[in-house]
Amino acid sequence: MFYFQYWFMIITFFGVIFVNAPALGANEIQGKITDSRTGEPLIGANIIIIENNRGTASDRNGYFRIERLPDGTYTLRVQYVGYSTVTKTITLPSVMEFIEVEMEERTLEIAEIIVTSSPLGSPVGYQPAQSFSGELLQRRIAASIGEMLDGTPGLAMRSFGSAPARPVIRGLDGDRVLVLENGERMGDLAETAADHAIAMDPLAADKIEVVRGPASLLYGSSALGGVVNIFNEDIPRYWSRGASGTVAIQGASMNNAGAGFGRIMYGTGHWVTTGRISYRAAGDIRTPEGLLPGTFLRNFTGGAGIGYSNDHAHCGLSIGFLNKVYGLPEAIDDPEEDVEVRMERVSGQGRLHRELTGFIKDVELRMNGAWYSHQEIEIMRAKNNIIGEEIELDFTQTSFSSTLTARHGKSGLISEGAIGVNFLYRSLDVGGVEALTPDARSAMIAAFLYEEMRLLNDIRLQFGGRLETRTFSSIANERFPNANVNRTLTTFSGSIGFNYRPVRVLELGFQFARAHRTPTVEELFSDAPHLGTGKYEIGNPDLENEIGHGFDLFAKISTKSFQFEIAGFTNSIDNFIFLRPTGEIHEPSQLPVYIYKFDNALLTGVELYLQTLFSERIHIEAQMSYVRGNLRDDASTPLPFMPPLRGNTAVTYDAGSWWIGSNVQWANTQNRVIEGEEATDSYVLFGLEAGYRLYASGRHVLSFRINNLFDATYRDHLSRVEDRDNPMPGRDLSVSYRWYF
Repeated sequence: MFYFQYWFMIITFFGVIFVNAPALGANEIQGKITDSRTGEPLIGANIIIIENNRGTASDRNGYFRIERLPDGTYTLRVQYVGYSTVTKTITLPSVMEFIEVEMEERTLEIAEIIVTSSPLGSPVGYQPAQSFSGELLQRRIAASIGEMLDGTPGLAMRSFGSAPARPVIRGLDGDRVLVLENGERMGDLAETAADHAIAMDPLAADKIEVVRGPASLLYGSSALGGVVNIFNEDIPRYWSRGASGTVAIQGASMNNAGAGFGRIMYGTGHWVTTGRISYRAAGDIRTPEGLLPGTFLRNFTGGAGIGYSNDHAHCGLSIGFLNKVYGLPEAIDDPEEDVEVRMERVSGQGRLHRELTGFIKDVELRMNGAWYSHQEIEIMRAKNNIIGEEIELDFTQTSFSSTLTARHGKSGLISEGAIGVNFLYRSLDVGGVEALTPDARSAMIAAFLYEEMRLLNDIRLQFGGRLETRTFSSIANERFPNANVNRTLTTFSGSIGFNYRPVRVLELGFQFARAHRTPTVEELFSDAPHLGTGKYEIGNPDLENEIGHGFDLFAKISTKSFQFEIAGFTNSIDNFIFLRPTGEIHEPSQLPVYIYKFDNALLTGVELYLQTLFSERIHIEAQMSYVRGNLRDDASTPLPFMPPLRGNTAVTYDAGSWWIGSNVQWANTQNRVIEGEEATDSYVLFGLEAGYRLYASGRHVLSFRINNLFDATYRDHLSRVEDRDNPMPGRDLSVSYRWYF
């Protein structure tokens, strides 16, 4: 609890300073956002002032207001998914009292600002990245973040049932892919094993950003493969006066799932309060060969926050909770045994942001503290009655992370940049009859620098570095009485990238980055059967840091009706850590024995993405991804669990108030497998989609989706239940409704 008190005192101290700082101006901008064709108001459109990155969102009637602006000339950018981006130049003070912004549909040209890849708030890109928000998220909604993102360029899904499904980026998963909440680490254990779920319900996400490729410069260890950043509005950045919110429900036939979500927000000129709550329940997954036992899910989450904003600063606090129970398909062949995971998480977040007028343009402080409990329970039954429970694994983790970033303006050849510090502390206690590891304590402190130069009008250079010191201590517990080990490591991450726009519609970018990852406590000290992998795992205390040297190159063509992107990458990793079989069987558990080894690895791949308006209303989208991973010194030895060549194509007819479409998803055979890993066959899946939009007392969106239309039997190569000879889900009808008011 000390960390929560520390966090609260700092937030309060800085909040008082920000709240009492002087105002900078008294002008305001008011307006309304509408559909140019129908005249209907657009709810939740983002209105941003480019010069100071201030903004708001349109309310249920399409109105917006930005207050307390000093005199000057501003560029107003209005963005809404599926519409052309609108920019307006406004000079204050002005005789203009009200701005009407009419937005046109059918554009694919959207200038995205993806803050996960850069602290500068710039749409300039140096490595492939993408974002999902609003209706795009709703149409992808599923039981887990992994299922939602599966099939996007460069992303696959590590599956052990729906609940613990987690994103895989370019063949890397687990602790090599960092999943964040509002830019900070979540404090769960999802990265450590295939049976561990992300501690957030997808319905709570307002936006998801994905950065493909090394991102250790800003986020440190665990960002070797990429970053998935999940944003929610527990601390709102923008709001309108009065009450607004969202109500959503979702259902799925494949596992008899049902979910509900609600958020309410009330804003005044300076203050805003918000609260959310959601519940999800699902039964076992139905496959074409029958039910997959141990894949049920129950999930209850909520959160509340408060924020304050004036003309030069905003700050806020929030608290959230999660209670989650889900099954593991580990005891499929034993009807008298079940295995389930029981998770709890309580988290608190804080954010402080202040705009300045000197060389330092603004500063931001983010904090996240979390208490997390995770138990894996073996349940014994007799004639469907529970006769006993045993805690196989018991994790309790307390974590605290914080980032302070200061953005600065022009200095010599530098056009803008950012400097910052990052802190992380984790305390992990491990128990249970099959405790995998000793207890552990770790702390990290780092300083980073990110700079951008405009070499010519169309060429930009980005470079930066991060110096990080991490201490790690393993602490003896009941199963590991002699495991007291201390480590202190200092590592450097750096990157350099170019962005070139020879013409308005063409963008070229590349980045070279040095990234790193420290071994986890499981990789160092495991000595127990592991339900999530179906193996008896033995750690290796001699493991060293993984050091990756990644190179990304992409080209993007964007017009109002066409977008094409191709990206190529290579990632050379020294000391790559993976499990290798020993050929032995652990007699008590009857599981094959695997030991953590390390070797040098090389991953190369390509990603293609295309979307176009074939006619006025017909939208075509297609993507393909391929990654090849093997040992660097032995190209004939593949890395484990590499996704095969895969892709999908979707065709949608969108009439404005309704849409209908179809899609085809495919994957090639994967027979480049390591010893002990089974090959998988190719497959093709078909799907349908439809939806309806209604403007009445807000905005209503109703969507339908059918996955695996013909109930095909297939096995995904990244499924951790693959070797138990169980297929992936069968035909599934998913229905989603969301009301924005």
